[in-house]
This record gives sequence, structure tokens and C-alpha cells, in this order.
Amino acid sequence: MSKKKKNKESLPEPDVLHYTNYRVYLKDFYNWRKKTSSVFSLRYFAEKAGLSSHAHLKLAMDGTRNVTKSTVTKIIVGLGLTGKKAEYFENLVFFNQAKDSVEKQIYYENLVKCTPRSRFRKLEDTQFRIFREWHHILIREMIALEGFSAAPEWFMRRMRTKLSRADIQDSLKLLQELGLITRTPNGYKQNDTNITTDDEVQYDLVRDFHEQMLKQASLAMGEVSAEERDISSLIFPIKAKEFPNLKKHLQLMRKEILDFSADEGEGDDIVQVNIQLFPLTRN
Repeated sequence: MSKKKKNKESLPEPDVLHYTNYRVYLKDFYNWRKKTSSVFSLRYFAEKAGLSSHAHLKLAMDGTRNVTKSTVTKIIVGLGLTGKKAEYFENLVFFNQAKDSVEKQIYYENLVKCTPRSRFRKLEDTQFRIFREWHHILIREMIALEGFSAAPEWFMRRMRTKLSRADIQDSLKLLQELGLITRTPNGYKQNDTNITTDDEVQYDLVRDFHEQMLKQASLAMGEVSAEERDISSLIFPIKAKEFPNLKKHLQLMRKEILDFSADEGEGDDIVQVNIQLFPLTRN
């Protein structure tokens, strides 16, 4: 066997369970098959799926056309998916294409149930409860500060926002119920380093959380000195084709910012970094 042929066969097949966007998966699958099979093409893919035209696949991958219920079954055949992976792909398609939060919630729950290996298990559905009120995240992060004390009064002294003793106790109870913190002899500890949702996962509760944090940023302009904050903005023209690249750049930058996160027990303060990107004109 030649080295070139061996390298082709060793290329790992994209795992649909690692994706949160079906269009990205289709592109990765197509590119993988092109590299591992000399006869594979978009037309070949469409014929295997039983589609009358390969144009539909191209438009679906490019994001200019949605996949219908009748077409998704054919695409699954073309992908060679079976069992839980086939079920996951079908729900992923309609999750990405959902037009309202109710429909999106239905498919999200189906995705979580499909398999514990899916990336939608990164944050369990029940844990989205913490996004309803932004201070739950703050309280959880404060546990990692230097000089932490489990007493509600300690939280009240350190917080810039005003919360009652009962609010703090309720928040600690909720975080414990969700498995995000654990009670210890010395107070509490975080069970996971970071709470995050996938970049492509849009969820009403997360949207509400962002709206609350934007309000906190607005308050900070009047209540926090310029030396302790950095609030700035940019307005500039951009080519439409470059917009996805700009989004990707911001997503990577957000992950890089986490390198500044202090180790548990070494932090002095909790900060919030808001990054907004939105159009001011119509194309």
C-alpha cells in the first residue's frame, strides 16, 4: 500500500455528534470524502442521497437554502448515518432552522436526549436556569476569589450590585442543585472551570442574560471610574463576504481572553467583558 493511499484512509471521518451546525458538518463531510475518495463529488453525493439535483446540497451548505423534512431523510442516506447519529443530524437540521424559541427548544431537547456524547451536553438544559438572573454567574465566579468566605455578608460586601441575604442563599442553593458548585467543609468549590454555550447555539435565556449584562455595562459608565473600566466601540464598513470571518475572529478572541483568568483562590475581582457585533445598515 502506498504512503499516499494510507494517509487518505487514515483521515478521520467528521463526527456529527461534535457539531452544533449541520451546514458546517455537511461541508466538513464533503471535504473529507473528497480527500479520501477520488470518485466522490457533489453530484455523486446527490445521486447517493437520491436527490434530483446536487444544487440543493450546495445551497444548503452555503446557507442560502434550508433543508425540508423530505430532503433531510435522503441526505441522511447519502451521509451513511444510522441510529442515534441519524436522529441527531435530523434534529440538528431543524434546530438550526427553527424560526421561534418554542420550536428551537423542542429540537434542543431532542438533541440533548440523542446521546451524552453530543456537544449539546456541554451545558445541560436545566442549567440554563442560571441565565434567567445574571447574578447567579457572578456568585459562582466569586467563589474562586482570594479570601473567599461562604457567609452571605461576604458576598454583599464585595458586590457592586445590591442583593439581599435571601437572594444570595437562594442562588447558592440553585448552583448546588444544578451541580455547578459543591459544598465543602470550608465553604464551596466550583465543579467546572468554565460555563459556556457553543457559538452557534441561540437560546432565549442566554439572550436575556446578554441583555442584562448590557444593562450592567450601561450602569458601569456612570458608577465605575474610567481607570477601572474600558468601554469603547468601532464603526466601519465591511464586505458582506467577510462578515463570517469577522464573527469567527471575535469568537477566537473571546476564548483567548480567558487566558487572563486567575487560578482558583488567586483572583481579586470579577470582571465582565461584553463584545457586540451588529449591523447599522441594511444590505
